[in-house]
Amino acid sequence: MPRQAHQVYGRTMTDHGIQRPDDPAARTEFWEGVHHSKDIDGVSWWQSVPGLSLGLVDKAGVGLDEPVIDVGAGWSTLVDHLLERGYRDLTAVDLSTTALQTVRDRLGPAGADVTLTVADVLDLRMGREYALWHDRAVYHFLTEPDERADYLTSLNRSLRPGGRLVVATFGPDGPTTCSGLPIVRYTHTELAAEFPGYELVDTAGEEHLTPWGTSQQFTAILMRRR
Repeated sequence: MPRQAHQVYGRTMTDHGIQRPDDPAARTEFWEGVHHSKDIDGVSWWQSVPGLSLGLVDKAGVGLDEPVIDVGAGWSTLVDHLLERGYRDLTAVDLSTTALQTVRDRLGPAGADVTLTVADVLDLRMGREYALWHDRAVYHFLTEPDERADYLTSLNRSLRPGGRLVVATFGPDGPTTCSGLPIVRYTHTELAAEFPGYELVDTAGEEHLTPWGTSQQFTAILMRRR
């Protein structure tokens, strides 16, 4: 559960001295700083091949012409791999302009039709609906009920009825912080219960090895919007 905290100019100072960004401007500043100050393989979540995500996307059974959105994409290579697999309507969203510019440069001409959008997932207004929503390691940063409610509002605004939802967070034996921020860990059952109006299709997990060799337990679910 979230630690007791007090407000410090748009951030929350936890009992452990961590300044947690809790408004849009502070979140943007924080994540832009992370991506501007570190190398791609200098962040714990880096994967050259996002196997857990790709496996659940395969199980979702989304057609190659159907729209897919990856929220909190950062430097993730998910869109690269989906593009290689023939998906033609891909969108990646992140708060960091630096992260998305790196993705644009990496994709090159082959990714000219991939939509890269700087936006806050807690107030996402893309003006269209998607067949699949993918989130690896955003949801576990939402330690406050109002943040999770805003996330669900953005999700319901963006995912069409019958659409698929893939969410991955740290599991019950995973880290308690990431990038210096507190997170919430979930079991499969706990994570699925966060999404009323959705039915569980499948579960998965992995022991993710960080670039420096430590292990992080991930919990992941595939759900369908009723």
